[in-house]
Amino acid sequence: MYNILYNIALLLSLSIFFATYPFKKLRRLSSQRVLVGLTIGLIGILMMLHPLRLENGVILDSRTILLVVSGMVFGLVPTTIGAVMILLGRLYMGGSGLVTAFASVTMSSIIGIVWNKKRYDKVMEKGTHVGLEYYAIGIVTHIGLFLSFMLTPAEVRWTILSQIALPVFVFFPAGTYLLARLLFNQAHHLASLSDIETSERLFKAMFEEAPIGMSFTDMESQRITNINAAYLEMLGYTKEEMVGHTWEEFTHPGDLVASAQATEQIYNDESVPLNLDKRLIRKDGSVVWLNLSVSIFTTEDMDHLESLGMALDVTERKNYEQRILAASEHDALTGLYNRVHFENFIQDLEGEQEIALSVAFIDVNGLKILNEAFGRDEGNRLLKRIAEILVRHLPEGDYLSRVGGDEYAALLFGKDVGEAEELLSAVAKEISVIDIMGSVAPSISWGLASVDWNEHSLNDAIKEAELDLASRKMVDSPNMRGKAVYAIINTLYEKNRREELHSRRVAEFSEKLALALNMGEKAANELHLVGLLHDIGKIAIDEVILNKGEDLNDEEWRQMKRHCEIGFRLLSSVEEMAEFAPAILHHHERWDGGGYPSRISGEDIPLASRIITIADAFDAMTGPRPYRKVRSAEEAAKEIKDNSGTQFDPTLAKVFVSQVIGLDWQSLG
Repeated sequence: MYNILYNIALLLSLSIFFATYPFKKLRRLSSQRVLVGLTIGLIGILMMLHPLRLENGVILDSRTILLVVSGMVFGLVPTTIGAVMILLGRLYMGGSGLVTAFASVTMSSIIGIVWNKKRYDKVMEKGTHVGLEYYAIGIVTHIGLFLSFMLTPAEVRWTILSQIALPVFVFFPAGTYLLARLLFNQAHHLASLSDIETSERLFKAMFEEAPIGMSFTDMESQRITNINAAYLEMLGYTKEEMVGHTWEEFTHPGDLVASAQATEQIYNDESVPLNLDKRLIRKDGSVVWLNLSVSIFTTEDMDHLESLGMALDVTERKNYEQRILAASEHDALTGLYNRVHFENFIQDLEGEQEIALSVAFIDVNGLKILNEAFGRDEGNRLLKRIAEILVRHLPEGDYLSRVGGDEYAALLFGKDVGEAEELLSAVAKEISVIDIMGSVAPSISWGLASVDWNEHSLNDAIKEAELDLASRKMVDSPNMRGKAVYAIINTLYEKNRREELHSRRVAEFSEKLALALNMGEKAANELHLVGLLHDIGKIAIDEVILNKGEDLNDEEWRQMKRHCEIGFRLLSSVEEMAEFAPAILHHHERWDGGGYPSRISGEDIPLASRIITIADAFDAMTGPRPYRKVRSAEEAAKEIKDNSGTQFDPTLAKVFVSQVIGLDWQSLG
């Protein structure tokens, strides 16, 4: 019994050895194969020094347990080394049991090595013990051991078999099970430690090297316990400047309340990671927008909670979103709120039933005429100036929005209609002195309504203000447009004295031709006015083109042709002059259809246009022009006759030459 206990103690020493340094890093076991094999062989030899002696030269010890478990745990190389050492030691001891020893050692080593190849990885992956399988390996191995004793001499064979039956079939399989379980338990433990160590190294590497910001925060004190390099780079601080401080110290004042609410939310609901956008203040004072993902974690050895925060710099995205939001709610030209914001603001304001409020709608008179005459840039400049004046006059807290191309809306808090009227009168006075090309005095019209929450809604007041504006514009706007037209033609004349003289002569020729045609004095007066205005569209043509001293190139000629359409739009916008607009539009058409802009022909051309065409052509030939030699009246009349029926109405041409110019039609050749 002593010998068996001695063998068991040696086997247990193997498990202790396995738990020491060489095997703590189980994944590197292959680098310790020789040492493990030598250790197994040494333990096996020590077992053979205190065996259970059966007969002369025949011994029994637990080498088979050692070798089969060694094969199962350590594999081919260590087990082979240990087996060879044991066999050499047994050979040195000699005796009649050598063949049995060789058979049992080889058999137990092979069983363990084969199991290792087939089952080791699966058992280690599952991380569980297969106790019945360990015991079954012990049974199979020691059946083989029992059979190997059949190789002992015949005269002692049955005596030996009877002596070893109980330990071989009872104690040895149990020993195999216990040793295998012990060693695999240690192997599982070391594998778990290795996995934990690997995970810790991996997490540490990920934490330190991650391209996103990562931090740990103690949930009780709210102090930062760790922060990685990417986070520090985002904020511009050193690690020492942040660890031990609270996030509140770095949070933008505008986000302090939301941040506190988020912290309370995640503290009360640990299972749900929290995602939010938040502003932090960098060391240099600038603001950085971060998208934060925060989750809480704890471990068994921790008596408090920590949060893991992961941060991405979304400043560029936030700035882009803010620009998009600003663009969606602000007018790009004036910077004021736009119609969309106005409608939303009105909806929100409907719930404030206690506020004293007046509504004003302001419209710029004659903006279309100004755009046509001086270009959209000049019109836009006027709109911006008016917006600036309105902002300057409206008290802080009042609301102003550009709700249309030439229309503004204002909400005047704490003011009645009379006070609003006084304010807008002051605005109109300042607007009237704005210089538009040195000629036109701009003006505004407005409509007002006071909100009576007991009688109607804010929308009702808005409708009332719009109706008031429409009523006032019926009086203000036509007068303004008429003044604008005359101011525009005067501006053209001031810019180009030659155009003024030309227009006056064309007006006189047109009036005389109308009288010669017996059209009546009223028609003659109207044609005089049309003659004065026929080139009003040239106000929008570059002065360089108007004053060019040589023939125009194709692009310049294309620009020059636009003056007919511009003049048409200008006169069309003035109710009392709209009837003259077609005459202006078509005064460069030809009788044969080859003119512009509509290429109409014959009597489809308005009579007034045909008259202006002849008067315009005659003065162009006889008046001073920078790009054409002045012709005599006879030469110009002959040109008109030669082109009658093609460029000019033949009937009108003959009357013009004969009765207006006073030349004999026939004698012109």
